[in-house]
Amino acid sequence: MGILFTRFLPLLIASVFLTAGTLSAQNLTAPLLSGSWQSTYHNPAMVHFLPTTTTLGLPGVANDLRLENVDYDDIFAQINGQRVLQLDTWSLLAGESNGVQNVYSIETLGAAVRRGRFGFSAYHRLRVQGDAEYPKSLVDLLALGNAPFIGRTSDIAPRGEVISFQEIGLGLSYAVSDKIALAGRIKYLAGVSSIQIAEGSSLRLTTDAANFGLTVEQNLTLNTVRALTYESLSNPGLEYNPSRLHPGDLFTPDNGLAVDLGVAVNLDRLRLNASITDIGAAIDWTEDITTLRFSGTRTFSGLDLLDDLLRDSISLEAAVDSLTLSFEPEQVSAAYRSEIGTTVYLGGEYEITDRMSAGALVVLEQRLGQTVPAFAVMGRYAVLDWLRLGVNVNHRPDIRTDVGLHLYASPGRFRLFASSDKFLTLVTTGNSALAGIRLGAALTLGSPIRSTSSFLP
Repeated sequence: MGILFTRFLPLLIASVFLTAGTLSAQNLTAPLLSGSWQSTYHNPAMVHFLPTTTTLGLPGVANDLRLENVDYDDIFAQINGQRVLQLDTWSLLAGESNGVQNVYSIETLGAAVRRGRFGFSAYHRLRVQGDAEYPKSLVDLLALGNAPFIGRTSDIAPRGEVISFQEIGLGLSYAVSDKIALAGRIKYLAGVSSIQIAEGSSLRLTTDAANFGLTVEQNLTLNTVRALTYESLSNPGLEYNPSRLHPGDLFTPDNGLAVDLGVAVNLDRLRLNASITDIGAAIDWTEDITTLRFSGTRTFSGLDLLDDLLRDSISLEAAVDSLTLSFEPEQVSAAYRSEIGTTVYLGGEYEITDRMSAGALVVLEQRLGQTVPAFAVMGRYAVLDWLRLGVNVNHRPDIRTDVGLHLYASPGRFRLFASSDKFLTLVTTGNSALAGIRLGAALTLGSPIRSTSSFLP
């Protein structure tokens, strides 16, 4: 049992955390920054707010790690200069069900062009999306052993997946008038790697109150692509690099398609936008698959195992090897599918004065079969003609409300964007992965002349 729980199950949760060191992040600032290249990732109609007829999107990066019910600095402590996970504290703070979500992107290059009433856009980026849930019973087992399970049965299986893929988007928009623009975008998704616990998996643990015997009912399938090397349960290997940008990954059979739709409204001082992204998004994995299937019921008596260990002919090493063999999974290579949830954005900005603006945003995300909302309110001030500074308050259910900061600079033809949706978290932990960091740049070319295709504020 110890090998299964100390080497295998924590690996599944750790894979989500690993993406933080490496779903475009659902940043709550960029969708409200009309006129920025970064806003077009969330809504293809936002190209009509860009300041010139041609914009070149330059490299950028975004990362956002979210933990439900616990905070990073609550469960990690600095001991002798090392960051140590406090399992007992984690067990106290965890809820019955706990979410871990990380979305990360590397934006490479893109471009947007307006001609007449039409707008055209294209870009390439790498996206990593990790979304998992784990039960409190799993943390209790790791922290306290099987004592909390005596006389009862609990399902300790986590669920969720981590996927990475390259994305190429091609967008077309049309200005119906000088106030309303409609847009659509088709996206090609090229799979890079995947770790997935199949839907319906379970791992039920029972400790008998009479003799403390352990019974495990296994029905768990782990699907992986270019992530796991497997020889035996006692020696699994995680060779996982979700951030790799390899041109060859664009041309494998592991791919899919998605669609974005958006609308932008220009009422001079009031600017509104609405979009839905990743419609129908999914990747079908057919190559380089390693699937492990754990099935069947195993019962072990602690007293029987002790009797075996006391015999001269049975060594501790042999007993552990025998126990490991009992949990050895079936290894197959079966094609599977990863669904990527849609996200809805509803936002607006209002120019209070020539230098001061305010805005609000509602985001609805599909994650693990549920719709999860997020909210943000923002205030921004133009300190200089070329520099705007802003503050925003962000809230997601089961995650501490936080304050973010952002800046947008426009020296010459360059546009520079930097934001942290959770600035207070960044200050208290020093961990940029937790702080919703987003950095980006663009180069404006062509003419800034206003026309029916341009919603210049």
